[in-house]
Amino acid sequence: MSAATPHPTIHANTMHRQGSAERRAPSMAGKRQPTALVEANGRKHLTAAEADARRDQEVYVAPPEAAVPPLWLPKKLHKEFREIGEILLAAGLYSELDRDVLGQYFLARERWLRADKLASQAIRDKDENLAQKWASTQNTYFRQVRQCAESMGLSVTARCRIVIPTPLQNAGKAGPEDGIDEFTRQLRARQAAALEAAECPP
Repeated sequence: MSAATPHPTIHANTMHRQGSAERRAPSMAGKRQPTALVEANGRKHLTAAEADARRDQEVYVAPPEAAVPPLWLPKKLHKEFREIGEILLAAGLYSELDRDVLGQYFLARERWLRADKLASQAIRDKDENLAQKWASTQNTYFRQVRQCAESMGLSVTARCRIVIPTPLQNAGKAGPEDGIDEFTRQLRARQAAALEAAECPP
């Protein structure tokens, strides 16, 4: 008795799956890193010509002398914008191109705090429908706050994902009192003050 012959349809399906897998094979190339970071890591030795060629293809934005709030940002948020902007500037995480993103962070946070306050009031008034509406609005603003915060490196995890040269990472050092870096300590203090002000209006 002869051996069973593979069914042509099964064979064709197998070849089709193999071809699809090959077409879907991901590229092994990683994200391009700044030349300064490549040189600092020491894993890849670049000649002077190679380093110059890489730098010619990189975008460099000179840091400003100070963090100036955008004109559209409410004046009551200007002081905190400058304070956080200066911290980011010292950490090498701010340029003029980031002005609107940082401003949007403070504006969204202000609206988030307002929505939180109104949601809490609706809960105290036992108005379930209104509480749900303000809670939904609060979640929308919170997502905006988180997105802007991650873009600007306003959290420890976000800063860990930002690729910057090693010499620029010295702005955030661990504080002896609580084990967190100075950047996070100052940011938490500012956020706590803003939350307290929102809960206890004059």
